[in-house]
Amino acid sequence: MLARRVLTALAPFAAAAALAAQNDYVLEKITSGRLGGPLQLLAAGAPGNQIIVFVPSFTGGPTPLFPLDGVDTRFMQVGIDLIDVMGVSVTGPTGSAVHTLFTPNDASWHGLKVHWQSAMLPFSGPTFFGQISNDVVNQFGLPDTGALAPANLATARAFAQSFVDANNNAGAGDIVIAGGGTGSLTAATGLASSELWDFRRMRVLPGPTMGSSRALHVAVRLADDRVLVIGGANAASVIVPSCEIYDPTTNSFTPTGSMATGRILHAACRLADGRVMVAGGASAIDIANLTVTALSSVEIWNPATGTWSAGNAIGGARIAPALTLLSNNQVMVSGGVQIAYFLGLPISATTQTAVQRWNPGTGTWTSGPNMSQARSFHHGNQVTLADGRVLMTGGTFVPGLTQVGSAYPINGAEIYNPVSNSWTTANMASARGLHTATRLSDGRVVVCGGAQGTLDVPVSIANVEVFQPATNTWSPAPPLTSPRAGHSGHLLPDGTLVLFGGQGAAGTTNTIETLRF
Repeated sequence: MLARRVLTALAPFAAAAALAAQNDYVLEKITSGRLGGPLQLLAAGAPGNQIIVFVPSFTGGPTPLFPLDGVDTRFMQVGIDLIDVMGVSVTGPTGSAVHTLFTPNDASWHGLKVHWQSAMLPFSGPTFFGQISNDVVNQFGLPDTGALAPANLATARAFAQSFVDANNNAGAGDIVIAGGGTGSLTAATGLASSELWDFRRMRVLPGPTMGSSRALHVAVRLADDRVLVIGGANAASVIVPSCEIYDPTTNSFTPTGSMATGRILHAACRLADGRVMVAGGASAIDIANLTVTALSSVEIWNPATGTWSAGNAIGGARIAPALTLLSNNQVMVSGGVQIAYFLGLPISATTQTAVQRWNPGTGTWTSGPNMSQARSFHHGNQVTLADGRVLMTGGTFVPGLTQVGSAYPINGAEIYNPVSNSWTTANMASARGLHTATRLSDGRVVVCGGAQGTLDVPVSIANVEVFQPATNTWSPAPPLTSPRAGHSGHLLPDGTLVLFGGQGAAGTTNTIETLRF
C-alpha cells in the first residue's frame, strides 16, 4: 500500500503531453495475452541482482516522478490505477527478469488493453527509482478469437504489401504496410504511402513514402533484411516496371533498377544465392474489352548490381502464378491463368494445373507433377511447412476468356513434397481467395478471411480454418470480427497474429485485427 500512497501523490502533477519512455533497458512481450494462459514480460539488459517492479495500467501516463523525491525529473509512461497489482521480482546476474501474470479464460477480459513499464529499485543513489525501461502495451484475447486492435491504419488499404522492419525495436516485431489502396484485382489504384505497426505499443505510426504509388505489387525480403518492392499498378492504374528497396536501418525507400516490362499479378521469390526472381503476370489488362498482355518472361534481380537480367521463360504466358523456393534450392512455378493468342489477340484463358521446376545450376525449367486442382492468384496464400513441404490454399478458377468476370474461388488445398516430387490433396471446408495463410510457431497454418462470390461481385468472408500438418487435416476456428479479403497478415514475436486492412463487407477497411492461437 505504500507504493499506492506514494504514486497517488504524483497524479496531480501529470504532464499535459506524454513524453518519451526512458529506455534505459529493454522490456518486451514474450507471450500474446491469450486468456487462460500466462502473460509474460521480459526485462533484459537491466542492472543485475536488483529489485525490479513491473507496473500495469489502463492508461499510458505520463506520471511524473519529481514529487516523489524532488530530484527525479523523469516520467513513467503508465498510470497508477493498477499499482496494487504490480509485480515485484529480482533481476539475475545478467540483468534479466521475467514477470508472469496468469490470466483467466474470461470473456470480460477479451480485447482488454494494458500498458506496462518496469523500473529498478536500487535503494541507493540520487533517486528513488533507478533505471526505467521502455513501455509496452498488451491486449488480452480469448483463444483463437479475433479482437480489433486498439489502433487503426490511417488510410484504408487493400492489396498492400507488408513486411518486417527488422531493425526497429523488438527486432522483427514492427511491420511496414506499404502501398495498396482501393479497386479490384484488375483495376487497382495504388498509394505511395506506408504505415508502421509498432509491435511494442500496438499503435500505428506514419511510414516513409515510396517513390511510386503501388497496389498489387510484390515485396521480397533480401538476405540482409532489406526488402525489394516490385512493380504493381500506380494511382492511375498504370502498370509500372519500377522497383525500390526498403532499408530498415534508415526507414526509407530508394529506387533500384527497373524491370524490362511492367508487371501486375506477377510472382516473385528470393533465390538461394540471394538474387530475386520474378515470373509471369501481365503488362496490360483491360477486362472490359477482353484485352490482356500476359507474360511468360522471367527476370532476375542481382543485389550486387541492383539490375535485372532475363532468365529462361516459363511454359506459357501466365497471369497470377505462384513461385516457390523449395528446400532443395530449386524454384517451382505453379498454376496461373494461361492466355493463348492468335495474331496478337487473346483467344483463350485457361486456369492451369501445370507445374515446372527451375534448376539454379542450369537456369532451365523442367516439367513437374501437375497439381490436382487448377488454381491462380495463390502466390500469397502458400506456406512452406516446417518439414519443407509446401501448402497451397484456395485461389481462383477462371472459366474462360469471356467468363473472366465469373471467376470464382476454390476450396482446394494441396501439399507439395519436394523430396517425393508429388502432391497430396487436403481440401479446406470453405472456398476462398485473397485470404492470408500464416504458419504458427507450432507448425500449424491459419487461413483467415478471403473472398467468395465472383471476380465481378466478390463477397468478403470472416471464416477461419486451421491446418494440422501432422494429419493433413483442417479444423474450424471462430470467425473474424468482420469479413476481410485482400488483407495482409503477420505472426509477431509474442505469438500474436495481426491482420491489416483489406476489403470488408462495405468497402476497403482500415481496421486491424489480432488473434492468439
